[in-house]
Amino acid sequence: MADEQKSRLHIHLGGLVILIVIILVLFKIDIKSKIQSPQFQKNITYIEEQVKVVWNKYILDPIKSKAGNLFIDFTNKEVKKIQDNFSQNLLKTSNTENPQN
Repeated sequence: MADEQKSRLHIHLGGLVILIVIILVLFKIDIKSKIQSPQFQKNITYIEEQVKVVWNKYILDPIKSKAGNLFIDFTNKEVKKIQDNFSQNLLKTSNTENPQN
């Protein structure tokens, strides 16, 4: 059933693109001049800036923060294990060298 819905969406999206192209041809709109116009370029630049803001603020920064926290927690645990093992080995070594009777 999911494949059927994907297929329908694909057909509808393709139909929409074809419909838009037909409308542009019927109204004799020069797509190239519209795309190269300063107003269109300003709009595209604005959209790009907003997408970057949303990407950085709501997606990238939280992921970096979570990943950074996970990395710090992991390294702290591993350093603690190394310290504990070192301390235990140091105590074992000193007890075998200086046995107290």
